[in-house]
Amino acid sequence: MKIFMNRIAKDTAKLTIVSFLLQGLGLLMNILISNKLGTASVGIMTLIFSLFSFIMVLANGNIFISTSRFVSEEIGAGNGNVRRIMRLSLGFSLILSMTFAIISIGLARIISEKAGGAPELAVSVRIIALSLTPAALGSCIRGYFNGVRNVKVPCIGDIIEFAAKWTSLMAGTLFLLDKGLSVYIMIASSILIGEIVSGMYYAVKYSAEYKRFTALPENCPRITKIPAYLKLSLPIVASGYVQMIMSTANEALVPIMLLKHDPSAEQAMSEYGMFEAMIIPTVFFPAVILTSLSNIIIPEIARANSAANTLRVKSLIGKVFDRSFMYSFFISGMLLTAGKNIGEILCPADSLVGETLVKMFPVVPFIYLEIVLEGIIKGLGRQNFSTVNSLCEYIIRIVCVVIFVDLYGFTGVLISYYASNIYSNIVRIAFVCRISDVPFDICGYIVKPFILCFFCCQLASAAARFISFSSVFFETVIYLCAAAIIFIIMYELDKKILRIHKISVKA
Repeated sequence: MKIFMNRIAKDTAKLTIVSFLLQGLGLLMNILISNKLGTASVGIMTLIFSLFSFIMVLANGNIFISTSRFVSEEIGAGNGNVRRIMRLSLGFSLILSMTFAIISIGLARIISEKAGGAPELAVSVRIIALSLTPAALGSCIRGYFNGVRNVKVPCIGDIIEFAAKWTSLMAGTLFLLDKGLSVYIMIASSILIGEIVSGMYYAVKYSAEYKRFTALPENCPRITKIPAYLKLSLPIVASGYVQMIMSTANEALVPIMLLKHDPSAEQAMSEYGMFEAMIIPTVFFPAVILTSLSNIIIPEIARANSAANTLRVKSLIGKVFDRSFMYSFFISGMLLTAGKNIGEILCPADSLVGETLVKMFPVVPFIYLEIVLEGIIKGLGRQNFSTVNSLCEYIIRIVCVVIFVDLYGFTGVLISYYASNIYSNIVRIAFVCRISDVPFDICGYIVKPFILCFFCCQLASAAARFISFSSVFFETVIYLCAAAIIFIIMYELDKKILRIHKISVKA
């Protein structure tokens, strides 16, 4: 078990480092574009990326998760025949993505008219449609490498996609916008370039794997026929569809309700742009470590579950809970104490970012825990519960947006996040504890993380007081670094104390 956990820790660290780098650079790009074009333009850019995400989920059917899980279960069951699994997955993603690409091209004009009537938007939808097939096939291959636990390939693929996408986007922003290039077309073209370049990389890497495992003797796989594959994959597809449709409906509804409440369209799009391009990325930026852990834990739990190794499943879930609660409480404390300074750094022209970061601190643990809880649920194959719970979550969020944004403006958006995340993740925690028979440790998951967070904040503040700061930036960086170092030291110390206690109990 120790070897498995060390491997999980190493793979999580690799994914986390890459994700931190890419999300940090992405946030920086948002700030640069905001400074050049204004926060309202960032809102438009966010809507285009949301449209792409919506069509992409429809076109790839959550193929990354299903491929990762099926490949892991195949290996865990002892068959090792991933050839058939990959044929089915690649064929399914190819047919699905091409179908939605054709539909998107055919409906481009209608989508444009419903979204505001800009003729450039129709062209953008057609450009995005061309990126669906390489993106879907790339997601399938990423799922394969995640399932066989070769995380180096997805890491490099993410870097290549990011570099290609943002290089073309920044080049268009700096050199082509002044010459009449539409913002819509520029963003859609950057998406297409990123998906094609990364898709070519994944194709090259998979070709070597294909030659290797096709040379092996073909055993009888767990999934032999297309109907069996569809029976297992369709709940995963449905879950992705429900989440993305409801999420997109919510994201489209927020600016509409802000436009209804705010005195001007400029203010509404500015608030929406700051929320989607600065506030939410900042809140989720530290969560990349949990996203990486979730991606790793899906194949690990699926493999253990397919081998009927219940002890390992319980051990994995217990360790994931312990790390996730500790980390989420710590980040929550950082937003409470340093949120205003972070907001001032990101957007000095408007205090909304900093104020909102502070207001969101109580709900951050729920938001973060959802990431790993969904990974556990998917690894256990309980996709139907995930679909129903996500549907309830977004219904609550949308209802709150309709009611409270109309009454209180931007504050209503925060109310929707509070209500939906607190409800849905309490339900997720209860469900995971029940089906895995892992008891919920109030002291270990609530009391201890709260105490650890409190001491980290106090000690970091005390350490920071000994240094005179020349700017808010240096003050914030030093405080966050001090708090992070103290957190790591105290967390490692707590693990050693627990290890010594277990040894003494056994003795």
